Amino acid sequence: MKSKIINTLIIVITLLSINIIPCHAEVKTYNRNELENYGVKKNITITDSIKNSILNTKAVDSEDKIYDFSDVLTDEEENKLRDRMRNFTEKYNMETVILTDNVPYSYDGKNEQFATDFYDYNDFGLNYDKYDGVILFRNTYETNPYFDAYAYGNAQLYFYKTRLSDILDDIYNDIHSENYYEAFNKYLDDLEMYYSKGKLENYVVDNNGYLKEIKHYKAPILLIVLGSGVITAIIMGIMISKNKMIRKATTATEYLDKNSLKVTTKEDIFVTTHTTSYTESDSSSSGGGGHSSSSGSSGIGHSSGGGRHG
Repeated sequence: MKSKIINTLIIVITLLSINIIPCHAEVKTYNRNELENYGVKKNITITDSIKNSILNTKAVDSEDKIYDFSDVLTDEEENKLRDRMRNFTEKYNMETVILTDNVPYSYDGKNEQFATDFYDYNDFGLNYDKYDGVILFRNTYETNPYFDAYAYGNAQLYFYKTRLSDILDDIYNDIHSENYYEAFNKYLDDLEMYYSKGKLENYVVDNNGYLKEIKHYKAPILLIVLGSGVITAIIMGIMISKNKMIRKATTATEYLDKNSLKVTTKEDIFVTTHTTSYTESDSSSSGGGGHSSSSGSSGIGHSSGGGRHG
């Protein structure tokens, strides 16, 4: 009788613990050596110089959206966030990814390369030539905790450096306090908010993923007027030369009346004209408005929020 009671209590306690103790599912990864093209599906030429970076990057299923290698979220929290992220992708036609890991990097550049390689060498991003999307990376390494956000493709027009930096500031306290579920929800809220504010004007994204500024140049009006005058002089010269080729008259009836030849000219003067050119944004500074692009080992351009420690 006692054994039955004990067994019953064990079963009850086990069932209760399922609801009390947070569950953390392990992130599934794949062996890149066993995958075609090492699992890289993007239009990236795999050279010897980047092969090691690819092999050192975890291969994952891009449909999962959340990759919590640091186990800071419960399964329930992951599922709720994943639903929001999938809705975001469908609504705004761009990817959003959340990555946490514990990697022993002592300086920011390695953190950026780790996160951007993860995005570049897995099948993230919409629109094949631009890979539109945003990734938030949290490194939980104890001696140098770090987090940053990176935007790719046309997502950079909505989430450029200044806005990404503001998002990082907005979630800093929750990240620092390890309230990750709240931080990641706030991050998604901010993405939606900034998207609704509209995209960056006078910029485009080139085929390599870099932000390019569109500059309009006004041609000086004086040069246009002078140019029109030169064209008019050339036309007059041609007409005069043609008149000189007329044979000399031998009878009075062959003479032209002075008023019978009327030369008229039509002159179009353009008040202004615009020439559009593309110039690459400075990859090392904010460029006045904080619209910078840089690249990871793949060479694909992206924008960064500048990173935060804590």
